[in-house]
Amino acid sequence: MPSTPTYVEQPPPPLLRANSIVSLYQSCLTVMERLSGVPDFEAYLDQDLLRSVQAGDPEKNIPNDPVHQLWGLLRLGAPLACIFNGLRPKEPLKVNNADANLSNLNACKASVFHFIVACRQELQFAESDLFTISELYQDNTNGFVK
Repeated sequence: MPSTPTYVEQPPPPLLRANSIVSLYQSCLTVMERLSGVPDFEAYLDQDLLRSVQAGDPEKNIPNDPVHQLWGLLRLGAPLACIFNGLRPKEPLKVNNADANLSNLNACKASVFHFIVACRQELQFAESDLFTISELYQDNTNGFVK
C-alpha cells in the first residue's frame, strides 16, 4: 500500500531586487499574497478599496494591475503602519484609516514619514535601504521599486 505523501510547509521564496529576472508585476503579486498574512491587513486587500485607490486621479488612465494597486495602497500610509505593527514593535505606529485617502495627501504622507522613521530607529534600517516620501509619490516606478 503506497504511503500518503507528507507536505512540509516551505517558507515563501525571498523577494528579489528589481535587477533580478522576476518582473515588477510578478514581485507585486507576490507581495500582495504575503500581505494577506499580515495581522489586520486584510481590510486593505478589499477589491473595492484597491480599485478606488488605484483609480486615484480620474484624469489619469491608470492600468488595472497589481503594480498600480500595491503602489496606490502603500501611498495611503496606513497600510505601511499596519505592516510595521505586524512586527510587534515596542512602539506601534498609529494606523489612521479615517484620514487615509489620496484626497488627504498630507495625512497619507505623515503616515509614510512615521513608517520611514520607525524603520530607521526601531529596525535599524540604513537610510540607503529605505525609500523617501517623494520616491513613493513620484509617477515613475524607480522609487516604488526601492
